Amino acid sequence: MNPEIYAGVDVGSRNVICVVAEVDEENILHITGAGQAPTSGSVIEGVIVDLPGAAEAVSIAIEEAESLSSWKIVETAVSISGSHVRGFPGRGTVNVEREDEFVSGKVTWMDIEDATETAQLIKLPRESMVLRTEKCGYTIDGSSRLARPPVGLRAERLTADIYMVTADRTAVLNLEQVIRDAGKNVSALYPSASASARSVLTPDEMEIGVVLADIGADTTDIAVFHSGVLAHLAVVPCGGESITRALQQIRIPRYEAERLKKEYIDLTRTSKTRDREISVSTFGGRSTIPITDEVINEIAYRSAGNLIGDILCELKQAGIQESDLPAGIVLSGGTSYLRGLTSMASRIIGIPVEVGRPGGIDMSSSLIESAEFANAVGLVLLSHEEESEYEQRKMSNPLGIAAQRLKGLIRKLR
Repeated sequence: MNPEIYAGVDVGSRNVICVVAEVDEENILHITGAGQAPTSGSVIEGVIVDLPGAAEAVSIAIEEAESLSSWKIVETAVSISGSHVRGFPGRGTVNVEREDEFVSGKVTWMDIEDATETAQLIKLPRESMVLRTEKCGYTIDGSSRLARPPVGLRAERLTADIYMVTADRTAVLNLEQVIRDAGKNVSALYPSASASARSVLTPDEMEIGVVLADIGADTTDIAVFHSGVLAHLAVVPCGGESITRALQQIRIPRYEAERLKKEYIDLTRTSKTRDREISVSTFGGRSTIPITDEVINEIAYRSAGNLIGDILCELKQAGIQESDLPAGIVLSGGTSYLRGLTSMASRIIGIPVEVGRPGGIDMSSSLIESAEFANAVGLVLLSHEEESEYEQRKMSNPLGIAAQRLKGLIRKLR
């Protein structure tokens, strides 16, 4: 008997990352393969701008993951980013069908779905579509909010609180087309911030209050959690590439700017640190120029400070205060490893800042444990959890999901 296979594809502005996982007899996920390929300009700020180029990058990353895992991928979960991805809360209330004149009825899964659908009755712009609906809690007959669906409890009224994430319809269709052009089907689509958060945040952090900031090349995906549920989601159109472009202002090519980022930038430096002179190539590679690492770090500090400032501005605009985030901020994405970024961000924002690494899954390679793989690992975790939840719902409902839907339709026609 073949095991269950899950795949996750993170189509970033700089790279495509694919992760493949299988489920063992004890229902534990194991990463068995991973692949990576550059997008080569086919994705800008999370949006597809070159279908053939993006499809080729996806194919290369998936083929590499397949070769390591020895499993052929048929479908994959995919993450989406970009400033068009945004979220907002919603609330819906429905009456629970009474058992008789004197006895309240029991809440069913159909009631849960009805209340959730009612919460989504918000008119969206024509170009937008609902990407995900995150369940935030339930209330029955005015009681305190319940974290789990109150199926089986008797009640007169049921209220569902949700957080709805929307995205630009065209951007979604283009992303799905890229996956199809690579020869695969899309099993599910998740916001990048939700996927990364699933793999790097702990339940305790999400309960007490925490921010996940996934810093990519062109965008930073932000997810705020409180009381165990998603409280805010946004995408800031700024990432690690802004630091690279700032360094290029001293008339050096991109590859030299990337080298300086990796080898010489340390945002914890002070003026007392000994200065060094570095020789770097100019555009075209026809000559070199001297530059001190003090100048390099000054440029990087200003650019990184602007990035952290954008994150802080987004949190303040959403009404989120430092006191709401006892667990601080957890960074993921390739830029999170920039030396000194966490201490610098902590000084600016005033709360603890750490780098998160993927967890909650058995890893086959230490490479996958890096923050750059958080998104793809989170995709397979979310896919597996949703499949498990669906199977549990079918088993716990003796009438079956189809029968419940028929019952709900009859109730609406009365």
